[in-house]
Amino acid sequence: MDGDVVLDTSVVIKWFRQGEVLAGPSLALRDAYLDGQITVSAPSLLAYELANVLRYKSDLTPGQVQEAVQSLFDMGLELIPPLSPVMRRAVELAHTCDTTVYDAAFVALAESLNATFVTADERLVRRLQTLPCVRFLGDINSE
Repeated sequence: MDGDVVLDTSVVIKWFRQGEVLAGPSLALRDAYLDGQITVSAPSLLAYELANVLRYKSDLTPGQVQEAVQSLFDMGLELIPPLSPVMRRAVELAHTCDTTVYDAAFVALAESLNATFVTADERLVRRLQTLPCVRFLGDINSE
């Protein structure tokens, strides 16, 4: 994969958890970003979602969660604050695709950036299947 990518929290979480399903393709995207082969953006919501998911992992201490979030910031991903047109589109997508505004915000951002949205959430992919920018993480290596 090359170009601009918007990564879902379900992809980024795999950078910080041992033994996650589809960790390989997720880490490959991280490495491609760190090597300058792709650009990665996400709504600023990503930092909150990542911290929240990790917070509920019983094997992680608060310090480890803080380190993971700091690592995310240190990577320099473009975390984009909410913008009015993106939020309008996110609300529209949430209604038409029967998903949360949180999930739809990632897709709406990808559309606004003319980027590919990558998620590890198969159910979300099914709900968004009519949108050409949506890719399932498990299909990335086969493209």
